[in-house]
Amino acid sequence: MFIEESEWIKSVLKKIKPYPSNNKVGNLGSSSEEFRKVYQPHIQKNIIEVLENDGWNVIHIDFKNDNGVDIVGDLTQKNFGDNLKNEYALTICTNMLEHVLDIPLVVNNLMKITAEGGYILLTVPYKYKIHYDPIDNGFRPTPDEIIQLFTPQKIEVIDKTIISIKDKSYYREKKSKFPLWGKREIFAYQLGIYFKVSGVLLKKI
Repeated sequence: MFIEESEWIKSVLKKIKPYPSNNKVGNLGSSSEEFRKVYQPHIQKNIIEVLENDGWNVIHIDFKNDNGVDIVGDLTQKNFGDNLKNEYALTICTNMLEHVLDIPLVVNNLMKITAEGGYILLTVPYKYKIHYDPIDNGFRPTPDEIIQLFTPQKIEVIDKTIISIKDKSYYREKKSKFPLWGKREIFAYQLGIYFKVSGVLLKKI
């Protein structure tokens, strides 16, 4: 996750508050506690701590059993969430839809585990290179294209945006036989051609 992406998430989270009857957050694809706190500490600072300070109870969910993962589960499986139906008042799924084979199935699972009246927060790269983890399906949607994955009668759009990544540290020289080609990210940055991420906050109705 980019730092600026986490800052947008922090800002949009201010638009919602936990319900007295349900303060659970399902953080899908959470990775390990070390990843959130050490390798990408902006996730902890701008998202997890903000949620917890607002009274949310964050449950970390990942397909790998690792330190800091509360529930081990695979969002890409049809039976995912059968025991978690309508569980979460807020479901977070960032930078995942480009790494799955069956996007409609994942969307259905997100809707399954989100409580009625709850929220779904999604980010997906919009302008970004192919990155295998372990696959990249090439999905690079606009916010509206993310929204179109959902049944219109079942969601309300709370926020949508395209985040431009202007932090220079993300644009690096790559190893290449052709020196200029290896510097293409740096040249693009200098020309104002930035990586971009689509973000949406939806409400399940």
